[in-house]
Amino acid sequence: MFILSTLEDNVRIAPQDLGKPPAVAITTALEKSFLDKAVAGLGLVVTLYDILSIGDGYVYPSDGGAHYKVCFRVVVFRPFRDELLVGKVHKMTKEGMYVDLGFFKDVIIPPHGMPEPSFWKGDDEASNAAATNSRGKAWLWKVEGQDLFFERGLPLRFKVQIVRFNPVPTLASQQKQQQEGEPVVGTSDRPFVPMEVVGRADGDGLGMVHWYAAADDDMAE
Repeated sequence: MFILSTLEDNVRIAPQDLGKPPAVAITTALEKSFLDKAVAGLGLVVTLYDILSIGDGYVYPSDGGAHYKVCFRVVVFRPFRDELLVGKVHKMTKEGMYVDLGFFKDVIIPPHGMPEPSFWKGDDEASNAAATNSRGKAWLWKVEGQDLFFERGLPLRFKVQIVRFNPVPTLASQQKQQQEGEPVVGTSDRPFVPMEVVGRADGDGLGMVHWYAAADDDMAE
């Protein structure tokens, strides 16, 4: 789930920070630039591990800051295919379930990644579902004559299928989406997600954790 990766970057230290030890100022600058950011093709930077080398500082004309070439290592979140993870369901729509890992919440379980047969209880069915189970719109899995609901705020066990890196939306692509009446990427209706994990919850032991805890209790009795 976590890997150690080596990166290089040209770091600018602002004039007001030149009085600090270079290592301290550079560490602060690197954390500001990389911490909790997704690096395309790599993953989500969780923490700065260490600094391997700092080159000579250069000051360019009309720029009062000092520039350093820095080699450093970071701890990156990049789950591998079929890795088992557990997170809490924080949102459900017709497009799928969204899972929060605590430090990363751009995880989606699409409909084809849910156990068969699964159904979306929404729209006209939502009022009936809310009246009987207070869940409102939700996904459910029909198994052995029972309706097992996926529930917001509770732990879900899933397998990673793919880690997807999305390109920054261009003005042309946003204008095209607007013309076609689609939600525009990069707006409040469709926030830009630089990195997302696509998972599935359709295998043995996968799905809501409490489903299996209840089954274990029944077997114990």
